[in-house]
Amino acid sequence: MMENKTTEQKFRQQNKPVKEHLKELFAATREWFSALLDLQHGLSREGTIIAIKNNKRMRGANAWMLMCSIMIASLGLDLDSAAVIIGAMLISPLMAPILGIGLAVGINDREALTISLRHFTIAILIALITSTFYFYITPLGQPTSEILKRTSPNLLDSLVAVFGGLAGIISISRKEQSNAIPGVAIATALMPPLCVSGYGLANGNWPVMLNAFYLFFLNSFFIALTTYIIIRLLRFPFKSHLNEKDARRTRIIITVFSMIIILPSAKILRDLIVFQRDKEKAEMFIDDHFEENCIDFSLVKGDTSNQLVLELLGRSITPDSLQYFNDLLASDYNLENTKLSFVQDNTLRLEKINKMQLELSNLGKIANQLESANKIQSAQETQITELSQKIDSINAISIPFKSIGDELKTIFPKLDEVGFANVEKSVFEKETVTIPLFIVRWNRNTPIYQRRNDEKKIYDFLIKRADLDTLQIIAY
Repeated sequence: MMENKTTEQKFRQQNKPVKEHLKELFAATREWFSALLDLQHGLSREGTIIAIKNNKRMRGANAWMLMCSIMIASLGLDLDSAAVIIGAMLISPLMAPILGIGLAVGINDREALTISLRHFTIAILIALITSTFYFYITPLGQPTSEILKRTSPNLLDSLVAVFGGLAGIISISRKEQSNAIPGVAIATALMPPLCVSGYGLANGNWPVMLNAFYLFFLNSFFIALTTYIIIRLLRFPFKSHLNEKDARRTRIIITVFSMIIILPSAKILRDLIVFQRDKEKAEMFIDDHFEENCIDFSLVKGDTSNQLVLELLGRSITPDSLQYFNDLLASDYNLENTKLSFVQDNTLRLEKINKMQLELSNLGKIANQLESANKIQSAQETQITELSQKIDSINAISIPFKSIGDELKTIFPKLDEVGFANVEKSVFEKETVTIPLFIVRWNRNTPIYQRRNDEKKIYDFLIKRADLDTLQIIAY
């Protein structure tokens, strides 16, 4: 009876509908992904709160570390060295107050929020004073590429802060903490823009200062926002309980503030994408009409329109042609807001001409060096060929000719004379080969049919006796 039930159960399992199998597969997959993305495992809520609160105060060692890291980052920006900037990020304590703000909002701790905001402000002041002082006294102070990268903030830049803040709060919330990697990720979005703000202050360049500080503030906000979201997802306990009205007001404030922060960066990103597309169209225009004459170009962005400046060599543009090309930009390349201007031969910058002459001179030198190298290589190949021929002649086939000749005379008495030599043979298209050559002279009284039979026997005898692969016999 039991055996029948077991058999029946097995039969039912084997004949389950496909729908049930798919449900089981979906449930197993969902369970696997839940375990893979589970942040509750290894979570230490109390340890997270203590770690952030202990490090959020910007005083003592933290203040000194921040000053040192800002000074190193400023040096990296001034020297245009990404490696030095990354070195400054490794020691930066700048992320602690921002994580403290996100934590305080997430657990509704108003006292911690006040302390975090105060020390965040202190950190900003320390960074601005240090970087401004450096860029005020530096003998360099030029706008390097590393500085210019931080003057055009857009929405994509904030992604560094989002994922940096995500890595930071997840790492700090573990029982086994590791702050190095998220520290670098967060500092990437914070330190350089703040140092560039100091550069703008030191040089009185307010657009640079404001753009860089906006990038810093944008990234700081997203780090705090990411921290707040993770704190709530991990269900950290509130310090003081929120009623539904206060919770709704907090969500509204965060949403509105997020939109206010995001909108300018979204507009900048849109303008950047449009400008990049215009630049690609300008390159297509140059390739179609000035490929052989244009030595350089630049697309200058203006408030109301852009200007495409072409530097030409060996071609003059008349005013009528200028109007024609402007119309062509608008009609064929959709660049209605772009005006064309030319820098022609007589107004080319002297340094660019010198640079071109230097490049041409270098190309001539390289060509001469290649020609000399080809001649040397040809001479070496000729010498190698001659040496190979000498080696072949040295390694030519040698046989005990005297004894072989005596044996041939004994076997074939009609032979009057035998000769031997190594002969070079060429079929022109193929390589030259060396083959052994035997010359035999028969007695005049030897019949022709006997010669033919004996010559075949001589061939077989020499192949075996002299241990040869091939040979040639000339008989007369």
